[in-house]
Amino acid sequence: MSNYIMNKIEEKIGMDLNGDGRIGGPGVTSRLEQATHVDFNRDGVIGYRPPPGGGIVGKIERATHIDINKDGYIGGRPGQYRPH
Repeated sequence: MSNYIMNKIEEKIGMDLNGDGRIGGPGVTSRLEQATHVDFNRDGVIGYRPPPGGGIVGKIERATHIDINKDGYIGGRPGQYRPH
């Protein structure tokens, strides 16, 4: 399976399936930021930022109040989940 497809699946379910230590993968902007050390999109992060809320797993964790993926957070990392 291609890296692109694997990264998209990881972003949707919120789990690291291929063991690379990231959920999803960096895009073009993220790669440019890492290479130049400049925050082009002004998000306060140089490089890759995981999807907000942790994907499907994050939604299940928030609904059940259980840390399913054992990352130490329920529903994604702090500062990334914004309730509607």
